Amino acid sequence: MSITDALSRTGLRQSEAESFSDTFYRHYDRVYGVLYRLVGNRQEAEDLSQEVFLRLYRQVWQPGREHNVAAWLYRVATNVGFNALRARKHRHAWEAMPPDESLPSSQPEPHVAVERNVEQEQVRAALADLPARQATMLLLRYAGFRYRELAEICQVSPASVGTLLARAERAFEARYRERWGTGEAA
Repeated sequence: MSITDALSRTGLRQSEAESFSDTFYRHYDRVYGVLYRLVGNRQEAEDLSQEVFLRLYRQVWQPGREHNVAAWLYRVATNVGFNALRARKHRHAWEAMPPDESLPSSQPEPHVAVERNVEQEQVRAALADLPARQATMLLLRYAGFRYRELAEICQVSPASVGTLLARAERAFEARYRERWGTGEAA
């Protein structure tokens, strides 16, 4: 069953269901990519992506007003991702994350994989300690978003994005070094 068919059963007119379906397919990959980079687990990123789109459908979806949906989606995606990281941190589950079963079987040497996983968790923890706007800007920029998109998503002037990113990078580096020493951050 397609998304359009499922939404039509909820009472949306066919054109409204198609509009939501188009929005879903247009933005899903980027929302998933942002969440995967943030949480580092494919299944969790898929679950969180679905949560983001459910929130869109339940809270703000208005057919014909898709022009500002992208900014809303990415802002909510980063918030949902950071909430998942905070919940994980509160459960003291950093070390207990199950392996990602969907990774290719050609794994690097065990010590390299362990070092990479530790470094990724350190980066995620340092990001989670930053103010939300700084973490969001860094995450989205390194996910490939352009300055114009960052300005829209973070609701700042396009001219200030470079300065805000530089401040966010300095804050991230300071937080990373504070927690794990003088080693280079990823």
